[in-house]
Amino acid sequence: MNTPLKRVTREEAENVALQAFSFLTSDEERLERFLAVSGLQPDTIRSAASSPGFFAGILDYVVADEPLLVALAKELNTKPEHIMEAHWTLSPSEFE
Repeated sequence: MNTPLKRVTREEAENVALQAFSFLTSDEERLERFLAVSGLQPDTIRSAASSPGFFAGILDYVVADEPLLVALAKELNTKPEHIMEAHWTLSPSEFE
């Protein structure tokens, strides 16, 4: 039986997204792939980070790649479900 995701606070979800971004930028290969998929450039990240959907976009990217999601969860010493809960808070489904 699937357990429904619980909501985490927006602050907690943004913190998870910030940790995810740090994880992505700590490895050149992960960063290059993120930039290629997101369309961002190293010189546009700072301005993009101030946009309201930036944190949601980071978690959208992470949860779309299961091996990356699992690696991030391991790095953060948490369960992938916690990252999914943060994603759900920042990018709620239109079908809730």
